[in-house]
Amino acid sequence: FDGCAGLTSVTVPDSVKSIYGYAFAGCVSLTSVTIPDSVTMVGGYAFSGCAGLVSVSIPDSMTRIGEYAFRGCTGLTSVTVPDSVVNIGSYAFHGCTSLTSVTVPDSVTTINICTFAQCTSLTSVTVPDSVTSIGTCAFAGCVGLTSVTIPDSVTTIGVEAFYGCAGLTSVTIPDSVTTIDNDA
Repeated sequence: FDGCAGLTSVTVPDSVKSIYGYAFAGCVSLTSVTIPDSVTMVGGYAFSGCAGLVSVSIPDSMTRIGEYAFRGCTGLTSVTVPDSVVNIGSYAFHGCTSLTSVTVPDSVTTINICTFAQCTSLTSVTVPDSVTSIGTCAFAGCVGLTSVTIPDSVTTIGVEAFYGCAGLTSVTIPDSVTTIDNDA
């Protein structure tokens, strides 16, 4: 269904176990997606560029969100990732400019490269105690972020992780951090 610009809604049946890459990429009119509990993985670019998508319900069965999966979903306002997800791919929510809040579950140990970069409306992020690494440009360009508390579990903060976060006025970095790469 890649590039089906007129597609407005999708109901994925229970028989589907995985939604692979580019499945609905570029479906700019898509406003609603129902993903059943049978789905365990959304592949890379699966919903990339779905600018009309305002909400996504990620089921408890999901274990992996692929790279660029929701990149450029400019209508998406909030995302709750369930505890079943252990990996959120690089650039997964990059450029979701209407996204105001994100809850990262305790099952995630790494916030990957540019996962939430350019989410300009993002004001609130909960980084759980399970996270040990915040990747390169993870929150770069998130100009709406005003404060960030990094948990004691984090040991590494990548290059430009918070680059261009012009609204950031408060950052708490724990003693556990041993590496802050250049320009973090």
